[in-house]
Amino acid sequence: LRSEMLPRSLLFACLLAGASAFVPTGVAPVRVLVPAAGAPSLASSPAMSSVMKKAKAAKRKGKSSSAVAKRFKVTATGKLLRHSAFKSHILTKKHPLRKQKLRRTLQADESQLKTMQKLMLVVPKKK
Repeated sequence: LRSEMLPRSLLFACLLAGASAFVPTGVAPVRVLVPAAGAPSLASSPAMSSVMKKAKAAKRKGKSSSAVAKRFKVTATGKLLRHSAFKSHILTKKHPLRKQKLRRTLQADESQLKTMQKLMLVVPKKK
């Protein structure tokens, strides 16, 4: 479809009229593509309502945050385990006992637990 040869208004008028070819005076013939009879047209589709959007979103598979998934490990009860910070560089001035404590795996704090569980799509077990 070479629409640069026709003005848009004329091109749309041809589409609405159902013409498969239209030859105006002084312009080379241009073939206008018309959708098939059974093909759905974009103009006739109804606007998606908020209820339909919510239903579509509920069907969609959830994605966990890859950043959180790399940093936390989920326990059987739904708690999250994390590594200590301050253990990657500038270790010469840190005391060996301090570095030993930093090697431990800790639980994520309660204040951040719900947020991180949502990001990882983790459902905690009921107590």
